[in-house]
Amino acid sequence: MSPAAGIVVTDDEGEEGSPSSSSSPSSSPSLLRICLSAGFVSQQRDGVVSSNGNADGGGGALTSSYSASPGGRRSNSSSSSSSPARRCKSVMSNDDNAKTLTLIRTAQGIAKSSAAAPSKVGDPKTLAALSALGHWSHSYHGVTVNIIDPTTPSSSGITYNQASPAAPIPKSPGATPTHNSGGGGGLFNVLRGESSTDKSSSSDGNNNASNTPSWETNAQKQQQLHLYNKLSSTFTELYSSTLHSVNLHNKSNSKSNIPLFLRTKATTVDHLPVKMKLQQQPISNVEQWHDNPYCHVYIATCTNMDHYRAKVRPAVKAFVNQIEGSGIINNVDTVASAISSPTSAAAAAAAGKDKGKKTANEKALAKLGHVASKSSEAGNYGSRYIIVFVPTTTGTTASGGTTASAAAGNGSESGGGGGGGGFGGFRAGKKGGGVIVDTKNNQKLNDDGSVTTATTSSSSNNDGGSNNNSNGHNAASSAAYPPGPIAHTSKEVKELYQKFIKDFPNGRIVILGTLLDTDITNISPLKNQEWKAFLHNLSGAIVDGFGDRVRRYDEELRRLDSKRAAFVRKFSGEHLSLNKNGGGGADDKNDDNSFDLSHFFLVKESLAFSYEQMQLPGEAKLQYEELDAFLPEEAWRQLALQTSSAGDDDNGKGNESALSPSDLAMAGDWERFRKLIKSSGRDLRGVSNLVPQYMYSREVRLLFQMGSTVDVLSRSKEFLVKEYRRKLLDVAANFNRKWRKEIESVGMTSSSDEILAAQARMKEGRLKSEAEVEAWALSSCWDVKCAAEQYFTLSPTDDTTDGDKEDDAAMTAAPTLEEQDAARCIAELLEFAILRLIRLGDLALGDEKVNPIRRATSERPADTMKPWVPWKELRKQRGTKSPERKQVDNEEWTISLAPVVSSWVQHAFSNSSTYEDTYLELAKAAVFINRRAGRFRFASRLEDHRAEVLISRGEYNLAADVLSNNVGACARDQWNRAHYWRIFRLACCQRVSGNVLAYLETLTQSFNPRLSSVAPKKTASLFQRDLEALITDAAVAEPRWGAFPFLETELSIASETAGKTSQPLPFLRRKLSKYLCYVGDELRFSLNITSHLPRAISVNGIRLYLVTLASYEMVHRRNGTVSEDDAFRILSIDAPITIEPGKNQFSFSWQPMTYNVYVLATVEIQWKEASFFYDSALLRKPMVGLDIQPSEPTQTIELNPLFLIPGHVQNVRLVFHSGSDIITGGAVTLICSEGLQVVPPNTDQSELDDAWRDECIIPLDDCEPGKKIVITTLVKSTSTRSGNDTDEVQTMMAKVETSYRHQSYDLVMEDGEEPDSSPMTTLLEAMVTTLDRPALAVDGSEAFIFDEDRIMVNVSLHCNTPVPFSVKEWHLDLPPPIVVEEDGDLNKGMFQHAIPEGEMLLFGFKCMRTDDSDHECERPILRVVLQDDFGKTFLQVLPLDLDDIYKQLRKEDEYAELHNATAELVCSAKEGSVGHPVPFVYNLNLQNLISPKARKSSMSVSVASEGPRPMILYTIISEGSDWIVSGKVQGLIDSSQSDVVSIPFRGIPTRSGLLRHFPEIIIEYLPINTLSNAESHTPPITVLFKTPERFKSLAFTNSLSLAVPQGMEEF
Repeated sequence: MSPAAGIVVTDDEGEEGSPSSSSSPSSSPSLLRICLSAGFVSQQRDGVVSSNGNADGGGGALTSSYSASPGGRRSNSSSSSSSPARRCKSVMSNDDNAKTLTLIRTAQGIAKSSAAAPSKVGDPKTLAALSALGHWSHSYHGVTVNIIDPTTPSSSGITYNQASPAAPIPKSPGATPTHNSGGGGGLFNVLRGESSTDKSSSSDGNNNASNTPSWETNAQKQQQLHLYNKLSSTFTELYSSTLHSVNLHNKSNSKSNIPLFLRTKATTVDHLPVKMKLQQQPISNVEQWHDNPYCHVYIATCTNMDHYRAKVRPAVKAFVNQIEGSGIINNVDTVASAISSPTSAAAAAAAGKDKGKKTANEKALAKLGHVASKSSEAGNYGSRYIIVFVPTTTGTTASGGTTASAAAGNGSESGGGGGGGGFGGFRAGKKGGGVIVDTKNNQKLNDDGSVTTATTSSSSNNDGGSNNNSNGHNAASSAAYPPGPIAHTSKEVKELYQKFIKDFPNGRIVILGTLLDTDITNISPLKNQEWKAFLHNLSGAIVDGFGDRVRRYDEELRRLDSKRAAFVRKFSGEHLSLNKNGGGGADDKNDDNSFDLSHFFLVKESLAFSYEQMQLPGEAKLQYEELDAFLPEEAWRQLALQTSSAGDDDNGKGNESALSPSDLAMAGDWERFRKLIKSSGRDLRGVSNLVPQYMYSREVRLLFQMGSTVDVLSRSKEFLVKEYRRKLLDVAANFNRKWRKEIESVGMTSSSDEILAAQARMKEGRLKSEAEVEAWALSSCWDVKCAAEQYFTLSPTDDTTDGDKEDDAAMTAAPTLEEQDAARCIAELLEFAILRLIRLGDLALGDEKVNPIRRATSERPADTMKPWVPWKELRKQRGTKSPERKQVDNEEWTISLAPVVSSWVQHAFSNSSTYEDTYLELAKAAVFINRRAGRFRFASRLEDHRAEVLISRGEYNLAADVLSNNVGACARDQWNRAHYWRIFRLACCQRVSGNVLAYLETLTQSFNPRLSSVAPKKTASLFQRDLEALITDAAVAEPRWGAFPFLETELSIASETAGKTSQPLPFLRRKLSKYLCYVGDELRFSLNITSHLPRAISVNGIRLYLVTLASYEMVHRRNGTVSEDDAFRILSIDAPITIEPGKNQFSFSWQPMTYNVYVLATVEIQWKEASFFYDSALLRKPMVGLDIQPSEPTQTIELNPLFLIPGHVQNVRLVFHSGSDIITGGAVTLICSEGLQVVPPNTDQSELDDAWRDECIIPLDDCEPGKKIVITTLVKSTSTRSGNDTDEVQTMMAKVETSYRHQSYDLVMEDGEEPDSSPMTTLLEAMVTTLDRPALAVDGSEAFIFDEDRIMVNVSLHCNTPVPFSVKEWHLDLPPPIVVEEDGDLNKGMFQHAIPEGEMLLFGFKCMRTDDSDHECERPILRVVLQDDFGKTFLQVLPLDLDDIYKQLRKEDEYAELHNATAELVCSAKEGSVGHPVPFVYNLNLQNLISPKARKSSMSVSVASEGPRPMILYTIISEGSDWIVSGKVQGLIDSSQSDVVSIPFRGIPTRSGLLRHFPEIIIEYLPINTLSNAESHTPPITVLFKTPERFKSLAFTNSLSLAVPQGMEEF
């Protein structure tokens, strides 16, 4: 069937009407699918459904421009199939999905083209799609703002929607539609100034035009400006009727950033649609408060101050009094008469409140019996308002335009002119509005000159309602925000602006002079400031009004909740017993004080509507959740049962709609469903069973608005489960009630047959009702899954059949958490649907027949009860034909479902075949979605059930494919018994289908070591018997079988190796363990085979593949399969080989003849016709490799002599020994350095001079093991060298490079198994040098004084001779004043001692210091004579470095000439006062004035005793001390008198405290005149001082001191 059969596919504009008009209910999609599909479509980026539906399998293609997210959602290139992957042709493939998408396209077309109300759409499915797409909902329209415009004629209550084409923008005032209601016109007409008095005198005004003031003439012209249309059209065209970034933060709540009326974390609304209505009348019904405006905008045009006082202010005050609580006036004529006289009204206002008199408006209200207080009706209307001041001057034209001079005063066009008087703001940088407000005294100036205190806050309410400043909108700041060029307006406009602010402090005042412009599309940036101020204040007023409304809702709900106790008792047992006994109940009471659940529900939902209008779907959803918690599911059901028992079965009583109540609830038609609630009576009677559906529909739409697609699925799952249980409980309750009624009606005379017939009839009715509930739950679960596919990927991308292998993407979880959560919800729904399908099958078959699904998924399937047939006999019975499908009982089932049930559900119960097909497809879809959700165990369990159903149908190939995809699930979880059962069932399918290769693989998998403990012995024996029969089949010889677990292999190296290393293999992401071996080593490999078969087997052979590492890498980069062509060497074990159950050990031997890196790549086990390859790369055990290195060569060379003598020609001999190696060739190369030359061997003497060369190559012939080759030639050494490099050593290098093989090479190659390889190579080197360095070198020399005049000298020498020498003699020569003592040579044991190369010689000598030395050598020298084995001597002269000891001796000689003296200072007292003299005495000891040389020579005479006797001059100084010295501080000392001299003097302390520094004395020799009268130089004298430790100086109070000349005697 075509997907669009019976459906009229509309174009994008939706002009063809509802798609369900020509389709039967049974073939059209359900409302649940339509709602959810449209909601998921709305979550896409553009939300557009293409017009071309995909008819393949009934899955309509969703081909939009939406690009899938990384989470795997639907992309524009993939088709969304609403049915699971089909086997041959899906029995669940119908046209529901195509019809659903067609309905969504139709709804989109209607939403684009029609402005009609949703109540005019008769089709509930189209309405459901519209609602789910977001059209005609409270969130779509946004908030409502009431506009009061005296310049636009309109009757009260007529609505102008700026978004509707019904309200076009007039080009001239004459084209504007006017709506007049006749005589009175309404209160808003009075507020606009259209009273009956004005109308009656309008004709007279024209005749008396000369007597009419100018402002009155301008006021009459202002009546035709139509500013509302300009305001709404500008807001629509330039701002799309939307406010952006509306802040919900309440600044008065300093403790939290969350507004008081919100319970979520939303603080800002990004986009808030605004719907403007002209002069909307208030709604007093609390159930419809959501239709009231949030705030009011009064457009006040004013020409001058007189016009303001006479007309504008009285009208605005009447408007403000009404919305602030003056009440709603029924007789508006009285109010008109009260405010028609501007003079009296102004006078009454000017009288002030000080005298207690009422204003004209209050008097008019008093006449009508109203009190000027806040009534419920007026208060719920909203008290937040904005006054839009439009200044008009004498330059205002009839069309609404103004001249630049008239509108802006002296301002120019660029400065803000041409758009009315001002832009509602300060200059840039100002704050607080466009006027200067006196904030010091907070006062305002009235018209009569009186001063009153200006308040900017509204009256405080007991309910905590915030004033107008709660959001920071004071009179100044609300006047102009953001800053605008108010300074460019005229003085009169500024005064009027200030007057508005002072007279109406509770409102928000803005200037919007741009409304007078004729071109609204071209607004300059300066003019745009006016609109910014208006939009900002509009946002604040809406938020304040919203907060007020929420608080009023809270008060009303609290009031209603206080009456809830009586209602709760309705469901108690006492109340039910009263009803049963006829005692009456709460239904008989209808007083106004009782709790009405219907009213409470409507009020609570009205609050949710308000939140939805404010674009807060999360808050709106909370209201429905509270309703659900307020009255749980069981309460709704009990209420419905009470209604049903009372006989109120007409749910649609009083409903004017032709739609069923259930359709209204599921479609989310809130308008008509709320009317149905009102008409159904108190306490939701008659619709209580529909309320959960309606609440679910509303919550789902709110979740879609929040973008919570996963929560939509979770809520849908919860709703379906609860509804299913509720419906079953209702069926049981109705059955019990009817059962009691039927039994009571049966008389005593009725026969047993009649009673049994009645009982059977009632049971049949109950089963039918239960079947309808099960069918509803089944189809609803599938509808949710199909709808979710419009957004998520819930079906395989390819159209695979049951016999195909599933791709990796179908076996893995979804890439994102959102996709996984969504898949988890759908998976749980599908599992619930599977249970419902099985239950429906039970109901359809009854007790006489067994459900085929239950029979197939039983504990013991039917085919396992039959005897096991061996493989060969089974093959003979089957022959070459494949097994045919079993004959299925196609007898039609007698179940009858309601017409509203989906067609695929009805088709599923046609017979057993269609029933099983439906189950298979449903289970397959559940398997895929469970895997997407990461629920692999759930998917595995369902796969088992699918396989069992396929086996029961005889479709063994399909069952085997299903089980092969699922057999590893239990292995990963290590559920060994379940794993073995699945392998057993897979083997049963494959052996019956005759698939030899697949059956062989399954049998080998069944002998897994983890399954041996759970496998029955009989089953294992039967499996091995079939396995032994299978391997004899020629069909198993061609494939290359891998490492099957029935045999486990492990390779190791049994022989000893030289070491072990590891090497990473990047191409395998593994490591290779390499064992180091050499060519010729005899290697043994151990192979351990563990058999898990119950019996022993005999195999044909076992082979081990050795592959070089380079070839192994190429193989794995190509295809990863090692073949015989890739192997370097194959080691094998010949037959017969028996493998016993358990462990078996085998060995291989190999003697490598080629060096390389090898990998023990593969073990091949040949069993009959089959070969099993155990590749090391696929096993989890370590990979084993061999690093074969060349064998150690046994060749040697000898080069003689050991060194060369410079300047001579010598013979050089090279001897080569082959050892045990087989030499296949080589060459000898002699290389000489600079200064050496060589000639080829056997050179003729006559040609010798021309044959010298620097390098010579001599070929080396083949050589057997144990042979020797001798090569002799001549080498010449020169004594001179070119260049300055004296450190180079002359050398001759001999290099022997040979090619050789191992000695076992010929023996190994005789077998022909080892491949031929290249020989190994080696390089031997020898070197001879010339003696160009001294035989002995000084390594170190040192001397130190160990006595007063004795010195020890140590010398260390390093031997450089290549051959041992002996020391014959040695001698040490030293310059004076050091000489070697007679017995000072300490090296007598050094004679005739052989000294090899590199040895150290240590010499020691005892020396002394003397002034009498005969040696005249300049520097220290050690002379050593060496002698070789032939008696030839060599003299080695070695200079020594002993400069340190000689420097030390020279310093001692200089020190010997110094003279020393000792001076001891003696103080007569230890303390004194500052300024008082203290006697001191210096005692000089001159005995030490003797030179060190004189002391050394035992000369005890002093200088005074030497002639001539020099005089000594002394001087006492006080510099650097704390003293003043007096007395004889300078003089001569006669050294001839005595060696000890005392010098007295006095010192005066200069400061108090402890003095540690004392005066010092200096002594020196006076020059001595010789005979030649020449002054001789005298040595300096060093004075050694000894002073007191300290002197305590005390402070003085009085001091008397006298200073006397030095020559006077002491006193």
